[in-house]
Amino acid sequence: MANQAKRKDPTRGVAIFFLAVVLLVLAAILYKGISGRNAYEAEQRAARAEAAAPVSGSGAAGTQAASAAGTSPAQ
Repeated sequence: MANQAKRKDPTRGVAIFFLAVVLLVLAAILYKGISGRNAYEAEQRAARAEAAAPVSGSGAAGTQAASAAGTSPAQ
């Protein structure tokens, strides 16, 4: 009887292993989600910057096209 009381419970080790695996999977999912959100926000910032750039740069392009045609943009 004393021998049975000293034996370890094998299910405890398996339960700890599964808990560690579940925690690692959750951490990986959270990391992937956060890094994906940061990449998406960076793309959106770049898209907004590109959308704003042609508005300020279109005047210079119009001037070059007009001077190539031999006219001034004011005419």
